[in-house]
Amino acid sequence: MILAKFFIGIIAHHLINKILLKKKLLLDDPKYSSHKNFVNINNNIVLSGGTVFLLLFIFFCDASIGLLLFIFLIFFIGIISDLKILNLPSLRFLLQFLIISFFVYTLDLGVSSTDLKYLDIFLKNKYISLLFSVLCILVLINGSNFFDGLNTLTIGYYVLVFSSIIILIKIFNISYDVEFLISIILILSVILLFNFFNKSFLGDSGAYAVSCLAGYVCIDFYNYIKDLSVLFIVVILWYPAFETLFSIIRKLQLKYNPTKPDNNHLHHYFYIFLKKKIKNNYQANLIAANLINLFNLIIFGFSIFFYKNSFMLSIILLINLIVYLSSYKILKK
Repeated sequence: MILAKFFIGIIAHHLINKILLKKKLLLDDPKYSSHKNFVNINNNIVLSGGTVFLLLFIFFCDASIGLLLFIFLIFFIGIISDLKILNLPSLRFLLQFLIISFFVYTLDLGVSSTDLKYLDIFLKNKYISLLFSVLCILVLINGSNFFDGLNTLTIGYYVLVFSSIIILIKIFNISYDVEFLISIILILSVILLFNFFNKSFLGDSGAYAVSCLAGYVCIDFYNYIKDLSVLFIVVILWYPAFETLFSIIRKLQLKYNPTKPDNNHLHHYFYIFLKKKIKNNYQANLIAANLINLFNLIIFGFSIFFYKNSFMLSIILLINLIVYLSSYKILKK
């Protein structure tokens, strides 16, 4: 059944690509998305990843109507950005905030307790609890869009996130909907294949939809598993979250608009470093993405065995931040 779904997904993705190319819709413009122009110089790559993800999610995953509508509306904000209809980042952020706030309240996604004593004092208030979840999802989806600049980086990262949860469930015999998570990984694998061969990009629509779903699953999983340390969720989502926070701080220090995209991210500097060594744009792009995800694979692997141990998870998180900041400083030179 899984294999059949995979091949159906491949066929669906191929057909969607052909239709979009024929109609000249959702074509990636290297001038508009300069962070991808090192792998696309012919305007013949479509931003179809988000559309494929949404369609396969609807047909392959047994999700509630509320969750489907949530993901669709977040996807919709991204698709009108991909179509260059909504180019104002501040307006996109406002729409994200309103939609996420509505569904966090409707789906009851508040986080009422953590391992952090002083934070828990505030989270006892229902509305602060809900607002905390809204801010977490906002940080996640915008961070995911920030680092969606290398082929396979964002998609591969979320394959690791969902896989880590499944492995945790299997090793420690935790009761949770594994089939739902497997279906998500299956969909991401289809998109990953096309992205690997430079046939499609996620686009804003895909980055928003995939990361929003990951945020939903992580909050739901944390609320369901009572003895799970909140720092386990922080560790498996650390990269897009820290990418957002670091970018905002960096831009504010330089007196730049924090909502305006740029190429001053770790993965861009890492790509430039490798390109000088390899002399091949496409290979440097893939190697940079996969080395970053390899690091995260190792980190996630360790964190699974300490999913209850907040102290060890805080050490792992600290290592992540040190590696990121030191790598950024070295590569920026």
